[in-house]
Amino acid sequence: QENGTTVTHYIQKLSYDRIDYVVPTHPHADHIGGMAKVLASFDIGAVYMPNKEHTSKAFETMLDIIEKKSIPLYTAKAGVTVLDEGKLRIEILSPVSESYKDLNNYSAVVKITYGNSRLLFTGDAEKLVEKEILPNNLQAQILKVGHHGSSTSSGEEFLQAVAPQYAVISCAKNNEYGHPHAET
Repeated sequence: QENGTTVTHYIQKLSYDRIDYVVPTHPHADHIGGMAKVLASFDIGAVYMPNKEHTSKAFETMLDIIEKKSIPLYTAKAGVTVLDEGKLRIEILSPVSESYKDLNNYSAVVKITYGNSRLLFTGDAEKLVEKEILPNNLQAQILKVGHHGSSTSSGEEFLQAVAPQYAVISCAKNNEYGHPHAET
């Protein structure tokens, strides 16, 4: 919840009052905990999220805001193009399947291309999903490393396919999970 306030204040300081596209990667609280605050605070063009429900309060609150504000809601899944306009393309590469055992694998994997620049955002997608999306052109200069740098993500074949110049790992210092893992 507090992260929603932090994100909202940051965006407002930049003088924005609209967000065209929001992609809650998957229903885990560390990915959507502050999403309701963000959705409530701005004019939102559309939300793209995986077709996977969750019983958490954060998930239910987020859905309530989407419904209350009548925000267009689309399914984030492989093959969906969010935007293809001029030099900017936003495409969703995963989820590929509708029946994963682990909620992390429902993560929306998003590739953004702007001219010659490419960014790949993987949410908490694990090695199973990385293998599923290998047939795509994954090369990207910037990679948001999967699952906070956990050993469950960032397989060798996937990293070779992406070949990033920069890799960003999102995790708190000295977190209880030990992320990023030494193997990563």
